[in-house]
Amino acid sequence: MEKLISLNNIRKLFIGIFVVYLFLINQIEYASAASSKVVALPLPDYIGKGCKAQDPNLNECVVKKGQEAIKTITGGDPKYRIPRLDPLVIEQIKIDQGTKQVGLSLELNKCEMHGLQHTKFVKANVDIKKSHCQWDFFLDRLVILGKYNVSGQVLVLPITGYGDANITVSNVTFSYIYDWKLEKKSNGLEYVVVTHNEMPFEVGDMKIKLQNLFNGDRLLGDNMNRFLNENWQEIMKELGPAMAEALGEIFRRTLTSMAEVVPFKNIFPKE
Repeated sequence: MEKLISLNNIRKLFIGIFVVYLFLINQIEYASAASSKVVALPLPDYIGKGCKAQDPNLNECVVKKGQEAIKTITGGDPKYRIPRLDPLVIEQIKIDQGTKQVGLSLELNKCEMHGLQHTKFVKANVDIKKSHCQWDFFLDRLVILGKYNVSGQVLVLPITGYGDANITVSNVTFSYIYDWKLEKKSNGLEYVVVTHNEMPFEVGDMKIKLQNLFNGDRLLGDNMNRFLNENWQEIMKELGPAMAEALGEIFRRTLTSMAEVVPFKNIFPKE
């Protein structure tokens, strides 16, 4: 009798385990299906209907719609998986400037880049047949705020300091250049996948203000800030590529986020 009860209990235990197993498998399959569900959204209302692929004024259409969307899109759009872009948060920018006269190691942390919402969309060159695109932009002013840590030497004077940094660049011209391919998803629609991107970046002027240089020595700090501003082109040789890389990655992520949920036919409709 005890053996029979024991066998019955074991049988019930295995049945219970099997039921739980089936439930878990079902939940996993459901979660997987939900996460892999392909979304097909129209372009956001602030962009409107996409520019027609065969439009002889395609580039002008792209610039017009892009310019109208910039201020809204830089504020972020969760529906299209776009984070807030103004201020744009960059975890770290490093500058290593090494010459006989100037040898700087400047690290900027927790940077906030302000001003992207005022970007002017100047020109577009879209080649759908070659899957290639270039967007040209202009920005009057871009302000970077963050915490800095600097060490090195300028002429015969060692430079040290840490604290608040304010770097303001003006007359900024930059382009976002990218290639793409089309990828058909499970819903039968084609989506854009960025395969290559780059961002040429130039500025007309730069102003630097580093607080608390030389442990707060005002005379040395003011003189050093003046020297850095007089020689900003040398600093920009290092800062420019770092900024371009950060901006290029943000553009790529923003474009990719929208392209993952908006089919190609909604971006460049045939009719």
